Amino acid sequence: MVFHGRLGADAFILSLKPASVVISADDRYVVAWDRAGRLYSIVRDDRTFRRGLNGRMLEKWQDERGRHKRWPSGTAADAIVDEAAALPRRVSDAIRHHTWRWREPPETSSRDELLGALDLAARFDSHAAARDAAHFARVYRPIGILPPDQYLSLVLQATEGCSFGSCTFCALYDQPYRVKEVAEFTRHISEVRDYLGASLALRGRSIFLGAANALAVPMPRLVPLFEVVARELGARRLGVYGFVDAFTGARKHAADYRALAELGLRRVYIGLESGHDPLLEFVKKPGLSADAIETVRAVKAAGVTVGVIVMIGLGGDRFGAGHVGDTAAALNAMGLGAGDLVYFGDLVEVPGTEYPVLAADRSIRPLTSTEREAQRQSIRRKLSFPGEPPQIATYDVLEFVY
Repeated sequence: MVFHGRLGADAFILSLKPASVVISADDRYVVAWDRAGRLYSIVRDDRTFRRGLNGRMLEKWQDERGRHKRWPSGTAADAIVDEAAALPRRVSDAIRHHTWRWREPPETSSRDELLGALDLAARFDSHAAARDAAHFARVYRPIGILPPDQYLSLVLQATEGCSFGSCTFCALYDQPYRVKEVAEFTRHISEVRDYLGASLALRGRSIFLGAANALAVPMPRLVPLFEVVARELGARRLGVYGFVDAFTGARKHAADYRALAELGLRRVYIGLESGHDPLLEFVKKPGLSADAIETVRAVKAAGVTVGVIVMIGLGGDRFGAGHVGDTAAALNAMGLGAGDLVYFGDLVEVPGTEYPVLAADRSIRPLTSTEREAQRQSIRRKLSFPGEPPQIATYDVLEFVY
């Protein structure tokens, strides 16, 4: 339902959808909440803000110098949340006190539903947001990363930590690896469902099985976890998505992935990073490019799509040529096609990780932004797919918000 109206000299558009409520004030200030009243998106002039359930907020903008991002926190983030909460409060009061001028007045039932959604959004001020983020932290362990197409998925943490944790460039998973037992995982799903409530309409369009490497769990333990998701949330209807590393993924056969597909598996994401084996060895990535190729082929033979992630700039100038040629060759050998994804993401050198130290020891020079773009285009030019190609997209890990 979309309603147009005015409050004084200002024009507003109110959009009430099954998953969200959006207010647009003169097209300069557009704010969106989910149906539980949780703020998740703001567009203010040339700035875009996204708020995660964990309370983190990302601000993005672009000017003549390029693209920029930062993470407002503390009082700055509180002020942004409070400003957003004031908007539905103002609109709701105007509707109730008849100072709101409708272009076309809604039916009474629609008006009451709209007022209910506005009231929920108005209550989500900085204090409520802090309480909600604390509740999120009781339900979830930190969510390290998701593929961009899964940013609004329903994350269920069947595992914690990473089963390898050896990659020198990664600092996303600092907790010990473990697989939850069925009873614990069932409780986790119940807690997630109770926490999200009406937010499930926005974040329950697909299910992402976490954490870092959940699909690496051996089949005797993985199948019961899938069965729980299917029973509790209708996984076959929504679809289940998740990561697997190439080395462990190669241990599963097409029949294994086919069994998981029958329980809802729709796409498997594999961090190839590079097809150049010496570079994979240098960054201590488990497995070789042949393992990734074998994993992808097994997944696709089961009728499941894949998302393959390539890291641009990994290995700097030392490994550049091998990275380009062998990565393109690996992608070409996977049999990728329609429904599959290839993500190109820039290396982020995280202080405190092993990669910057090893790179410095080898006198490896990081690639400039221009060189990284040239590397990305060099790989793309070498790609060749026999049929309809996979979708190719950018993966900026610094823009992840959940």
